[in-house]
Amino acid sequence: MTVELVKSIKEAEAKAESIVREAQQEARKIQKEAEARAESIVEEAVSEADQQAKEIIEKAKAEARAEAEPIKEEQAKEINRLKEKSSKRMPEAVAMLKDKVVKTDADN
Repeated sequence: MTVELVKSIKEAEAKAESIVREAQQEARKIQKEAEARAESIVEEAVSEADQQAKEIIEKAKAEARAEAEPIKEEQAKEINRLKEKSSKRMPEAVAMLKDKVVKTDADN
């Protein structure tokens, strides 16, 4: 009976060691999976943040273009108005310069 008891204890110890080894292996596996998942979550978060940043930048650019367009159009109108005004006065300016040149040449 003592031999059987010792044998039974050794078997129980061996089984316990086997269970501990398996538990340690499982714990390492779970830890590696958790680390990989954490890394994946971080990568996803970074990617999402990059995408959101790009969207915000594009939205800001679009808003700036929309805001600048009326100003650009107004400036183009002003430029055209000034060109038109100056072209109307061109004959007068040419005549004035012509008179000054002729007068200067006549005085000499």
